[in-house]
Amino acid sequence: MRRRLSLSVVALFLIPLSLAAAADPQAPSKGPDFMVGAWTLRPIHEGTEGHGGSITLLLTLKDGQLAGTAVIGQGGETRWPLVQPTFDGQTFSFKVDNGETLLQGEVKLVGEAFEGSWKSADGGDGGRLTMTRKAG
Repeated sequence: MRRRLSLSVVALFLIPLSLAAAADPQAPSKGPDFMVGAWTLRPIHEGTEGHGGSITLLLTLKDGQLAGTAVIGQGGETRWPLVQPTFDGQTFSFKVDNGETLLQGEVKLVGEAFEGSWKSADGGDGGRLTMTRKAG
């Protein structure tokens, strides 16, 4: 009886401790709704910022799934649809169809911003990529 009681007491203390150890306190608990809004993309190609202007991602939720558009230039004259944007709480992955090729981006959350890389589907172009939330 004593042994059974001792095992029960040990289990009561060890189970919560092991569950707490398994949960990573550094892991973000952000869902897809964290991504909703306007983001500034800064692609860097061969050491210089590409496209000669700003790229804005406008992200929304549709039926619980991320959706969006890439807006090129200050006047918003060019809009490219996002293809299969996903966010797992740490990594945001997306593709952009620019009418000629599919551009792929993958960035990881660092604080409240993202850092990663982009590449063209044909492998002919690519570089680093940063993404920050637009103010306002």
